[in-house]
Amino acid sequence: MRQTHRNTRTRSLPLLALAAALLGGCASKGPQGYGAAEQSTAAQAQQQMEKAAQLTQIDAQQTYLNLIRQMQQANQWYASLAHTQAFERQYGSQPQIRLMRADALRNTGQGKLAEQGYQALLADPDSSTVARARRGLGLLYASQGQYPNAIAQLEMARQINPIDADVLSDLAYAHMLDGQTEAAHLPVLQAAQLAPGNARVQLNLALYLMASDQKAQASQLLQRLSQPAAKNVPALIDANSMQTLQAQLQTVQIAMRRRNGGELPTPAPLAAAPMVDSATLAASPLTVPATAPVVAPAAAPSEVPAAGSRPALPTALRSTAAGNDSPPITASPARPIAP
Repeated sequence: MRQTHRNTRTRSLPLLALAAALLGGCASKGPQGYGAAEQSTAAQAQQQMEKAAQLTQIDAQQTYLNLIRQMQQANQWYASLAHTQAFERQYGSQPQIRLMRADALRNTGQGKLAEQGYQALLADPDSSTVARARRGLGLLYASQGQYPNAIAQLEMARQINPIDADVLSDLAYAHMLDGQTEAAHLPVLQAAQLAPGNARVQLNLALYLMASDQKAQASQLLQRLSQPAAKNVPALIDANSMQTLQAQLQTVQIAMRRRNGGELPTPAPLAAAPMVDSATLAASPLTVPATAPVVAPAAAPSEVPAAGSRPALPTALRSTAAGNDSPPITASPARPIAP
């Protein structure tokens, strides 16, 4: 009997040691769940306060960026340029504000500084930033009459983002200003189908149709653009847009004559011409009320400018260099051409 009791006590010793080890392990982990240490709670609160302060700073930066973007949408380029400088002093330099600054420099006639700003962004690791800088260079070179350089930059921007309707439309317009309507065919139709509600893009399509002698299709498109898409919604174009379009057509036809030795090129045969059919034009969501059609602008005068001179760049290409978050060309849908 005594021996049995001794054996039981001997077997109990390892169990007691294991229980002590488990208790020691639990104690080493510290308190958990309810009743956690006050020091841990204070540390968590401090982290939350720091995170909230960081978010507040980010919100303030984004609000300021939005304000500058709105200024540029309203063509307040000089004011936006001043605010880009103020933003950099307060929050430091970053690609988005540097792009806005370059856009403001370009639109305030400071081409050299704008070019330097865009060039500095070409090494940015973000491809969207590079695409916007390429587009900005393209618009800058186009405003200076350097159409081959403009086309090269816009083509590189298109390769980075093939579905950017603004880049495609600008590329097509640059081709037309260089007298190459055939090269404008693909990008202008891509842009028109990607952005059926963008007035500037649709007007560039109308310009292409008129320049390539597709007058019936141009009249059909202009009729649709001149009518409101819905009740209480203004039309995409108005009389001012039509006047600007006529001036653009004259500029494009002069470029075509210069490239063709003083004469407009002979229209291609119907079987080979890149015509735009009714189904393509009907793809736009705009409705066509039963009204008299809008007549396309008259043909340009036949004179060719003297050698060495070039026409002023029409304003449709003077847009802001942008990506998906780029400001629209104009704040009013009835005035699609930027000054």
